[in-house]
Amino acid sequence: MIRSHRSIWRTFRLALAAVGLGACAADSPTAPMPPDASPALLADLFKKQPLERDVSLRSDVTVRALIGSGGGRISLPGQGFTLIVPRGAVRNDTRFSVTAVAGTMVAYEFEPHGTTFRVPLVAIQDLNDTSYRLRLLSSLTAGYFESRTQLFNLDGTVILNELIPGILSPLTGRFSWPIEHFSGYIVAF
Repeated sequence: MIRSHRSIWRTFRLALAAVGLGACAADSPTAPMPPDASPALLADLFKKQPLERDVSLRSDVTVRALIGSGGGRISLPGQGFTLIVPRGAVRNDTRFSVTAVAGTMVAYEFEPHGTTFRVPLVAIQDLNDTSYRLRLLSSLTAGYFESRTQLFNLDGTVILNELIPGILSPLTGRFSWPIEHFSGYIVAF
């Protein structure tokens, strides 16, 4: 119950910030300060640069699989993504859904939304055909987002609720991170 109230409150604060910040260009010298757009409002959010695909997805791409307590995997080979569900992550057969979000950002939504796991899942993103090769010395992170509205900012950044450290494997050209609950995740700098 506390988590759902926190989620509703965060969504409300994001909507309020988006309305206030979207009214005019923030860098304009005559732009009024948006109401309640204080640092305290956005204190628990993170602004990052998204990792981008070389070729934009024209529409969402979704795959589904029924996975039980024995574990399994879901792949979106055209997007370079694999989700590994370890043995024991779920108790019962669960219909998993992974959606690559349309556009250039390396972002995914997972269903059933809000599901938590007994053992963390492992997300793996192939970095070939992404903007990573242009920023080889930049460190990558994964980030959790509650809503797609957090992904499409005018300045080309994303607003994330949580940063999740991952592992970059330069030899394989892959980045992996743990997933403890289902929502939206993006790879970012």
